[in-house]
Amino acid sequence: MKTWNSHRRRLEKGAVAGVLSAVILTASMSVQVFAADGNSVFAPEEPQGAKLVVTADTETAQNVSQSFLTYTETAKQQKAEAEKQAEEARKAEEARKAEEARKAEEERQKKLAQEADTTLLAALIYCEAGNQPYDGQVAVGAVVMNRLKAGYASTLRGVIYQSGQFGPAMTGKLDRVLASGNIPSSCRQAAVDALSGVSPVGNALHFGDGVNAGIKIGAHWFH
Repeated sequence: MKTWNSHRRRLEKGAVAGVLSAVILTASMSVQVFAADGNSVFAPEEPQGAKLVVTADTETAQNVSQSFLTYTETAKQQKAEAEKQAEEARKAEEARKAEEARKAEEERQKKLAQEADTTLLAALIYCEAGNQPYDGQVAVGAVVMNRLKAGYASTLRGVIYQSGQFGPAMTGKLDRVLASGNIPSSCRQAAVDALSGVSPVGNALHFGDGVNAGIKIGAHWFH
């Protein structure tokens, strides 16, 4: 049994050839099939609610034929527009997902960098003040942060590994501690506090145990 779509294709061809006039889809989705000679109408398998009407009026047939062609062109345009909108929506969704992925990766890299800075500072604090009171450990971290703010280098790592500044970084002790991962929890917490802006020594940029000037915490003087 031929489908309505196959009949529709036959009707389209017939309209162009002048044998059939048209198929008009009314507002109620009924279908009217007109024959130019009044005798050559076939009865297609009708969609639900379809109406089959025959006319032998040549002028009416011609008018209806033009209406059918206009309807067909409009339907094609609507289909093309719908496909265009669907493609635009697909691209927009892909762009949204790509942006979300980019932001997620950016956030992940930022978190990794923060964790790396925390571990590096904690290791330095352990090397420089592992046997000092907690405030003294935070103070060492604060000195590093103060130097970063003062422009000694553009990164925390740059400040710590700056030539001639921190002994453990120069001798390789700092790298060995980092490799071992053996860093006390108090030193890690001190690093977190210092990174968050805690400073028991104000804007001090230096510390040592033989200065006798500035703020004394444990065995170190901060100035």
